[in-house]
Amino acid sequence: MAPEVIMNRNEHNLSVDIWSLGCAVLEMATSKPPWSRFEWMDAKHEIVFGKDIPDIPGHLSSEAKSFVMSCLQRDPSNRPTAAQLMDHPFVRDQAARKSNKLS
Repeated sequence: MAPEVIMNRNEHNLSVDIWSLGCAVLEMATSKPPWSRFEWMDAKHEIVFGKDIPDIPGHLSSEAKSFVMSCLQRDPSNRPTAAQLMDHPFVRDQAARKSNKLS
């Protein structure tokens, strides 16, 4: 859950989905949910008040790390939009590689 959802702010918008996307990418890379080293209530506190994002595995590309870090901005106004993420090298380069394989 995005920090603003945990804090029960009513003004959240689609940026909560961007946060969730970053969490999903991390979970697929590690097979564990982000902040899984914490108990649920401690994890919620860390998500809202912590200064760091979860550890990002070293085996991820620099583009993947950048993608996750951009999604996990605690301030929702600092998160990219879905359209902006489509132009992120992590997504753009994967789409280009797939397109080249199909050609």
